[in-house]
Amino acid sequence: MTKTTRNDRIVSVAKLLYGDRWQSPMLWLVGVSPSLLTKIAAGANSDQRAVTDDVYGRVAESLIGEAGRMRKVADKVEGAGRKMRSKLGD
Repeated sequence: MTKTTRNDRIVSVAKLLYGDRWQSPMLWLVGVSPSLLTKIAAGANSDQRAVTDDVYGRVAESLIGEAGRMRKVADKVEGAGRKMRSKLGD
């Protein structure tokens, strides 16, 4: 069984949130430099940099905040959809 690294987990969740063009949104979300994010995302056989506790914690807190924001947006979108559906047949 292959052990996942912090780098793998960051890239995985970033792709889940933002798709294949995840790097720019993650830069804004976490507030790290483009060069650091590039090194975090680099493949294991290239110039990959280990993720420090500080950076990993910043990513975790940013993701928690983003999930809360997304939950609020999803609730508003659902409410709008329900209101639209209720108006069908008017």
